[in-house]
Amino acid sequence: MRPYTERLLPWLIETVLSRPIYAEQRRALLGRVEGRVLEIGFGFGGTLQEYPAARVRDLVGLEPNPGMLRRARGRIARAPFPVRLVRGVAETMPFPPATFDTVVSNWTLCTLGRPPDALREIRRVLTPHGRFLFLEHGLSLEPGLARWQRLLTPVQQVLADGCRLDLDIETIVRSAGFRLESLERYESGLPLRVLRQMYRGVARVPP
Repeated sequence: MRPYTERLLPWLIETVLSRPIYAEQRRALLGRVEGRVLEIGFGFGGTLQEYPAARVRDLVGLEPNPGMLRRARGRIARAPFPVRLVRGVAETMPFPPATFDTVVSNWTLCTLGRPPDALREIRRVLTPHGRFLFLEHGLSLEPGLARWQRLLTPVQQVLADGCRLDLDIETIVRSAGFRLESLERYESGLPLRVLRQMYRGVARVPP
């Protein structure tokens, strides 16, 4: 599967997520970043021109897929702030505690083998007043559609390198000890309803 996950899949993800429909959804979230930023599942670097440059001191992109890192490096020279790429996984981050003012996840929690571990790590690396910004697809509120999402998740995991359709994002974020400042549930404009159930939110660690 390595040629697929490191070559074809990065190209496919970049082709799809570069569409304006995705950029618009990201910008609505990224306008709330500030300070030192960590983006988990950095991917091909498509967010770099979408951040509000005046609010970002510097950015670290954490990404496990070497194929994605190769694609991201070409975009760094055009970034309006300092960027450093780190190869690694969100479940065990190589950063000291309280390093970042903002942690960002764009369609990443669904791909992780252990989302609760990643959320604990996000809590650890955030400063006491830091925020976790997330944009994810996940489990529908409609029982019938949720059943289809659970049925199709094994297929989606094979096709999209572990991506799940059936994660209740709100529940796992709250279960990790975060307090939600805001949460939007909406359907994006994608063709398949199983893929377009979106969660866009901002969370903090309670005092």
